[in-house]
Amino acid sequence: MSPRPLPSENAPFEPALALARAGQLAESIEAIGAVLAGRTGAGPPRGAAALALAEVGRLAEAAGTLETAARALEEAVLLAPGYADLHHQRACLLITQQQRPAARRSLEEAVRINPRYVAARLELALLDAREGLLTESLTALRALEQERRVEEPRAFQRGLKSLARADWDEAGALLKSALKVSDPVVDRALAEHHALVAQGEHVQALHVLRDAVTAHPGYPDLHYLLGSSELEAGMTDDAIASLTRALELHPDFHAARIQLARALEALGDLAQAGEQVALVLQEDPGHPQALELQERWSRRRDPRGRAARQSREAA
Repeated sequence: MSPRPLPSENAPFEPALALARAGQLAESIEAIGAVLAGRTGAGPPRGAAALALAEVGRLAEAAGTLETAARALEEAVLLAPGYADLHHQRACLLITQQQRPAARRSLEEAVRINPRYVAARLELALLDAREGLLTESLTALRALEQERRVEEPRAFQRGLKSLARADWDEAGALLKSALKVSDPVVDRALAEHHALVAQGEHVQALHVLRDAVTAHPGYPDLHYLLGSSELEAGMTDDAIASLTRALELHPDFHAARIQLARALEALGDLAQAGEQVALVLQEDPGHPQALELQERWSRRRDPRGRAARQSREAA
């Protein structure tokens, strides 16, 4: 991973990043270059500049300006060639741009720098599968499974099955979820959604998630994010449909099942909601949100028992 600069090292680039956040992406890249050009021996380090450019790259990719994102990341890698996560970020963009040979070189460099970099190794395995090297891909994934504790083994197995039937999006989403690897597709959609919500553009924020789901229907996290947003907006039936799809893709997705229980509760269907919570507790008896819902519903069903318990406790 890239070393994190000190706050004082980041400070010179904040005005440039403010330009990027305001949508002036090309100007932001120029401003970062100007800061470096005017540095003295005690000026801002190249690593901090590289990470500022990486942030510009993320913002540009979220805005759909892939050429600007590519420029920012190329400059970032030149400034800090030893930062494995910059090579990984650039590789993910190159995959989006269908530049697979260049993406492979970037991923291989990331793994050379950090042989235990799970996200880069996973992307390499997925790239192998896309290029018809399924045996090599499965071998690499099995090695990851042996080296790293897989927190969601059923999601991992479902991911392997999706890989075997050439459903790359679904396979990637499930394997990243199983290995707890950040997913750029989800990260971009979430960042754009949050930015629009912060601006009060709630309807447009929902459209962003729906567009992301349409473009990447195999991603359970996107269906979950959409369902959660629909539930918050009072669109309960839509939320139930989205959350159900997330669970069809990933049955062990406890956060999605909890949200589905809340949506069913909103419709007044406590029996079905209770069944969803029970499924979560069957797999994870200590799940805090499931326990909280179970306790709340128990009190609602037995108000007299609650009053009696309170009376005994007071005595």
